[in-house]
Amino acid sequence: MTSSDFMTKGIIALLGCFAAAYIGQEILGASMLGYLIGTAILAGTTGPFLFAVLRWCKEKHALRTKKL
Repeated sequence: MTSSDFMTKGIIALLGCFAAAYIGQEILGASMLGYLIGTAILAGTTGPFLFAVLRWCKEKHALRTKKL
């Protein structure tokens, strides 16, 4: 994975966190619907970033085991 792709996913995840907090609290008034939509935004924006981090960790682990 390239570092620019990793950075792009990280920035999108960060923006998604802010968007979920804003929509969940300010626009929808902290109701159950606000929490549901906020969670959906978090899952959609941070999911690809977390999967990229897991894939990166597996690649690093595979390189370490090959060296041993």
